[in-house]
Amino acid sequence: MLDLNELQQLVDFADLGTLSKVAEKGHISTPSITRSMKNVEEHFGVPLFTRSKNRIELNVFGRDFEGDAVNIHDID
Repeated sequence: MLDLNELQQLVDFADLGTLSKVAEKGHISTPSITRSMKNVEEHFGVPLFTRSKNRIELNVFGRDFEGDAVNIHDID
């Protein structure tokens, strides 16, 4: 199940650029953020990130969804 915290973490990732900075901002572990981002991807059934050995970035789907997540989060 998807929750608003996970949407906020996706928005934070788009703003901050790294999972570790998102974790620091939310006072949680980086592995927790990683699990949250995978949960968002599984919920929507599409990859939102491009991953390489040392880097993770929003892909085209992730950038589009980030804009939607901002709007959804603003409703709450």
